[in-house]
Amino acid sequence: MKMILEELQRNFLMQQQYKDKITQLPKGTVVSKQVGNHEYYYLKYRDGKRTITDYIGRDKHKIENAKRQVEKKRHFKKMLAGLREENRLIQKVIGKSV
Repeated sequence: MKMILEELQRNFLMQQQYKDKITQLPKGTVVSKQVGNHEYYYLKYRDGKRTITDYIGRDKHKIENAKRQVEKKRHFKKMLAGLREENRLIQKVIGKSV
């Protein structure tokens, strides 16, 4: 039982870490728009009912950095979902063993 409780605590701490990381990263997706012969990049996301489009620029490093951050956030959300499922299973085991 002690090991299960330790796992529950570890799970909770990891969920908090992922939540913190998720809030620090930008939300939305990187989109490009062709204007004439030039391609411009934007970070597009929702704020309530509004769609916000923030200009990133044309610098390849900024674009790649934005894409990496968006992908990292997506990965953290997936990991958080896995931890929540694991937490649900742990709670089920604890409920049966009490």
